[in-house]
Amino acid sequence: MRIVVSLLMLLPAMGIAQTAQTWKPERPVELIVAAAPAGANDRIGRAIQRTLQESKLANPVNVMNKPGGGQAVAFAYLNSYTANPHYLGLASSSWLTTVAAGRGTITPRDLTPIVKMLDEYQVYFVRAESPIRTARDIIDRLKADPGSLSFGFSTAAGNPLHISIATLARHAGADPTKVKAVVFNSGSDTAIQVAGGHLDVGVQSPGSAFQLAQAGKIRIIAVGAPRRHPGPLANIPTLREQGIEVDATVFYTIFGAKGITPAQTAYWDSAISSVMQSEQLKQDLVRNYWTIDIVGHRDLPAFLERELENYRRALTEIGMLK
Repeated sequence: MRIVVSLLMLLPAMGIAQTAQTWKPERPVELIVAAAPAGANDRIGRAIQRTLQESKLANPVNVMNKPGGGQAVAFAYLNSYTANPHYLGLASSSWLTTVAAGRGTITPRDLTPIVKMLDEYQVYFVRAESPIRTARDIIDRLKADPGSLSFGFSTAAGNPLHISIATLARHAGADPTKVKAVVFNSGSDTAIQVAGGHLDVGVQSPGSAFQLAQAGKIRIIAVGAPRRHPGPLANIPTLREQGIEVDATVFYTIFGAKGITPAQTAYWDSAISSVMQSEQLKQDLVRNYWTIDIVGHRDLPAFLERELENYRRALTEIGMLK
């Protein structure tokens, strides 16, 4: 009798597992990228697009760039496709700071969190001819006059990059609200503006800055990470190595529309996780200095709630949230 009961108890779980294995995309998939082309979000989105297609996990996958509103525009768009598993949204943690600040109408609870994929530690850079040689030079300038330097970043005010800049100002004993901050739709736009002398300091992903650094147009002076980046950036010291206890980290998450089934959520979690750890993506990982850190759909909602609370606290501490 106990054996029969045990088997009966297993049947629902077996059914769910079988459904998860048999469901797969039946139509073209749209991957919504909440930023303009050419920046970090777009590079990640297109790497996922290519590898999903090459692995035959979804085909075709079309990237739809939807910048604006601190990524709120993209997720309002995703939210309009309730229960449709053929629409996915790529969010950087910048969107969570938009939510934490109370901007926009869509939150992670209005969507289906699928998988957190990777971390991207940002870099500080200046134009090639800039008199700023180190992060300590930035501190000295901010001490003397917090409005003497302009900082550029993407994609939203109050995001992790902006928090990093404001924390740097506080480290210098300066008022973060007096620091000049300019927001762009992509990291590549920031790098171009710094190279052209229109901004003093850029804070963006290594991938957004590296090409212009190689061309001698900008100089990377610090990495906002616990340790140095490998490879060509191995000679760039971290902020911490320069005596500044500040990090600049962005993480990336895939969301589905609200109302998709557990089987569909499980499929996309498995597919995206396998893509991020595949041989096809290794070159992208190395070139862009991405750090894989998978948080699956079961643990992701609690992870996102913790991060939202951390961002609310950080925004309050630097005077950007009452």
